[in-house]
Amino acid sequence: MAKFLKALTLLAAVMLPAQTGASFVDNCTTFDSNLWSKADWAQGLGSVQSANVNPSGGGVLNFEIPAGTHNGGEIRSKAQYSFGQVAANFKVPNLPGIISSIFMYQGTSTSDEIDIEVYLNKGKWEIAFTIYRLGVKEWVHPYYPTWDPSAGYNDYMIDYQESAISFYINGALEAQFHTPSQQPIHPMNIQLNAWYPEWLNGPLAASTEFFQVNQISYTQS
Repeated sequence: MAKFLKALTLLAAVMLPAQTGASFVDNCTTFDSNLWSKADWAQGLGSVQSANVNPSGGGVLNFEIPAGTHNGGEIRSKAQYSFGQVAANFKVPNLPGIISSIFMYQGTSTSDEIDIEVYLNKGKWEIAFTIYRLGVKEWVHPYYPTWDPSAGYNDYMIDYQESAISFYINGALEAQFHTPSQQPIHPMNIQLNAWYPEWLNGPLAASTEFFQVNQISYTQS
């Protein structure tokens, strides 16, 4: 019986997140190490580096893309989050081939994931809304803005609910997925990053640019 109870305890530890996050608003005046950790690893054509993620001191979290590199930066929430609204206000760099994103990611080999990715591809801005369930891409919806995402700050939001997942930009609903049987089923970390994927095959950064974030929030349902 003791062995059985121990096995159940271990199973629960695997199945449940170590920390479940509550609602928060981060105004990016400092780097909040209670909420976030920085990443250091190879990714795509280059790497994401913790040294490239720093607050400006004026309410902006800068993700630096150094000139002559394919390097960027990434942050990941220490807690995992379930149903609710994940939002950020940010300005993307005007560099071809780099993805700037806010997303939810479980972080396993068969990971659940919900993405908003902004990038400049062959001279045209694109925004991709994507959903994975257990590592399988279930849905992707491309959006082609008539405005320049690098010209100023814009609001991006994932509204993750049991009945549907909705994607908003500047308060306007731009896409919605409402097939609950194909939605993520696990709590996920909130992440933001700027990185160069191989498939976009972007050139080295012609100048030092920044992915700039001035607010990140989560509102629990």
